[in-house]
Amino acid sequence: MKSQRCCASDPLIKIELEEELKKQLEETPDEESLRNISRILYSLSHPLRLKIAFLLMKSDHCVCELVMQTNMKQNLMSHHLAIMKKSGVVDSYMKSKWKFYRINESAVCVLNGIQSNIKKHMNSL
Repeated sequence: MKSQRCCASDPLIKIELEEELKKQLEETPDEESLRNISRILYSLSHPLRLKIAFLLMKSDHCVCELVMQTNMKQNLMSHHLAIMKKSGVVDSYMKSKWKFYRINESAVCVLNGIQSNIKKHMNSL
């Protein structure tokens, strides 16, 4: 009985495989984009931060508004917002004497994808 070799050891298959792999690699985001997406996903991996992000997609909020909407303590909210700001998910600005937060456009695409998958999943239950 003849043993089966790896498909890449056959010269004809290897050429086809290399072309297919090259095409797949070209369609994959570059390293910088992958790092940015990874940073955003890490920041959104906590349920509270994900909730904050969805709230900020609707409108800008100051910390006290987010505290009221989530029933979290102010220091915990500030901690999570700092993580989100460092990762580029949110930006902040001053309005009078209050700091407001808004969602960064780089995170909107990721959040829209998450939100559409949540809706699909809920509809299938």
